[in-house]
Amino acid sequence: MEVYVWYILACWSDAEEKNDVVVDTAAHEAGVDEAEVDDDTNPPEPTTEPTSEPSSEQEEPLPERDGWELVWHDEFSDAEIDMTKWGFEVNGWGGGNNELQYYTDRANNARIEDGVLVIQANQERFIGDDGEREFTSARLRTLNQGDWLYGRVEAKIQLPTGQGIWPAFWMLPTDWVYGGWAASGEIDIMELVGHEPNVVHGTLHYGGTWPENTYSGSGYTISESFADDYHTFAVEWEDGQIRWYVDEILVSTQDNWYSSVAAYPAPFNQRFHIILNVAVGGTWPGNPDSSTEFPQQMKVDYVRVYQRPDGVDQQPTQLTMTVNTRCMTESIQSVGMTGPWADNWNPDEALAAQNNGDGTWSVTLPTQTDDFEYLWVVNGEYENLVVEMQNGATCAPVTDYWNYANRLWTLGSG
Repeated sequence: MEVYVWYILACWSDAEEKNDVVVDTAAHEAGVDEAEVDDDTNPPEPTTEPTSEPSSEQEEPLPERDGWELVWHDEFSDAEIDMTKWGFEVNGWGGGNNELQYYTDRANNARIEDGVLVIQANQERFIGDDGEREFTSARLRTLNQGDWLYGRVEAKIQLPTGQGIWPAFWMLPTDWVYGGWAASGEIDIMELVGHEPNVVHGTLHYGGTWPENTYSGSGYTISESFADDYHTFAVEWEDGQIRWYVDEILVSTQDNWYSSVAAYPAPFNQRFHIILNVAVGGTWPGNPDSSTEFPQQMKVDYVRVYQRPDGVDQQPTQLTMTVNTRCMTESIQSVGMTGPWADNWNPDEALAAQNNGDGTWSVTLPTQTDDFEYLWVVNGEYENLVVEMQNGATCAPVTDYWNYANRLWTLGSG
């Protein structure tokens, strides 16, 4: 067996992964999500390109991002909200989550202040077509004014806080190709429930139409409150993989969703648009109480969308590891891969390798987001990389458990 200790530089992100990511078991309690009932489940006529070109709002050029091209942005530098990019949703039906707010299009709930979009939740009585509510807020979206298939979607936001406050930066399908929520998918770039001011959540919703839907995601925790300062939140959405970033730190990667009506990577292979809102109350955050202060403001410094330029490959979604067994004299019946992730190096829990027919065997994994330690298992036994090579051999045979050196695939940061 030829021996290589591989240190492979993977060049898909200049961000380092944060290790203190916690799995979000609370996000979206079972039941109807905010998007279950939507006025736009009858899909509009599709367009193939974003309908708004990047504007020249700022005198100074916007920062470039390697491997990406800016295709749409709003720096909120005008006096008024740009209605060629955003539209208001006006309703008081509670988003399918038992929320308490009435979404309006008033400046009291959404406006530009000092180059920042302010979405403000107020405690006030409001009467509209959907009845009377005790809270107001705003929900803006880019539907049919900024719709994309794949790209990096990023915003710089200072978040509100308090019991019952629920700000979100997220995406819904434009065309609802696979059916109503959540069969056509939902991408939650950032959500926060106000009683946990230092935790944000990134979540996917998919599967079938409610209640035959599911979700997966994780939370990300910092030491201070997200209300104390601005933070950047982003997803990099590519064919078969979505990555979440907070302040340029890679905090989560997903590539294992499904659709009940179409093949993978459905439903996340259609156009989506952006939504910014602050909900009040609801099944997940609970209702405001006497500790909740109003008004509460979500402040958005900018929203930017990037896509891959022509000729730039998408980020890899798979990692293929191959071992060459041609120098081994014994008959090779099986090859696998084990590691700390396989029941603590248990050879019986090894991932089976595919015989390539030329003396090499391969295991294909999802793209790794951290250093990856592993060993090959041949005919059910660990390989050995030490003694035989020290004695001048050119092929390390399989021997016993106690005398091996681990292989390491190292994640690059370039």
